[in-house]
This record gives sequence, C-alpha cells and structure tokens, in this order.
Amino acid sequence: MGAWGYHTFEDDTTCDWLSSLYEAEDPRGFLISSLKPGQDDSPLDYLDCSSILGASETVFSLLYHFRDNPPAEFKEWIQNHQNLPVTDLKNDCIQSLRRVLSEDSELSEIWSDSGEDYQGYKIWRSNIDEMIKTFES
Repeated sequence: MGAWGYHTFEDDTTCDWLSSLYEAEDPRGFLISSLKPGQDDSPLDYLDCSSILGASETVFSLLYHFRDNPPAEFKEWIQNHQNLPVTDLKNDCIQSLRRVLSEDSELSEIWSDSGEDYQGYKIWRSNIDEMIKTFES
C-alpha cells in the first residue's frame, strides 16, 4: 500500500498525478479534465478523487498561496506557470471538491470508514473545506 495522509500531496496517487501535470502539453486543459472526471452523477473512484484534489490544489496555489508544504518540484512548476489563466476554474474546483466529500466518493468512504470521531477524518475534511471556503470568497 502506498503512502497517504491528510493533506493533498501526502498521497502517492496524487503525487503520481503531479508527474502527468508536469508533462502536460496543455496544462490548463489537463486541469480542466482532472476536475471533471466521468459523469457528474457517477461515483468517484480513488483515482478520480486524487485527480480532483491535485487539480484543485494546483488552481489554489496559482491563485492564492501554497498549502501544507508541497513538493519542491510543484512549487517550481507553480512559479513557472503564474500566468496560467485559472480564475474561471474556481467554481469547477468547488463543485468537484464537494463531490470528493460526498457519499459517492471512494476516498470519502475510505476516510469515513476510519470513523467520524477519528481525528484524521476531521483533519482531512477540514483541509478540503478550507479550500472550498477560500474559492468561494
């Protein structure tokens, strides 16, 4: 089993997603497709959730600031892409992050199986809620 944690880039799958971001010829298009996996009403699998979190964290970092000490290569990528137009993706981030937190999300199910009283579950949800609130403001 790979590593995963409360924050976006503590997850091996999301870090694998970063490699695809770095290689993307059309980073904006890649972010858009990562934010809208599958059908809007279909359940999200773990990979879809990781892509949404990675893309949302990328948009967040481009618009606001870094969170949770991301990898150095990510920080460099963000600095090199500061002019990437992503402001219009805020609503997509909000909707997609809400899907990650929903009952139709494999990642949310994994976290909730640890117990809603488990501190890690609360930290994980709070981390995502923080992004949503900032995008909404």
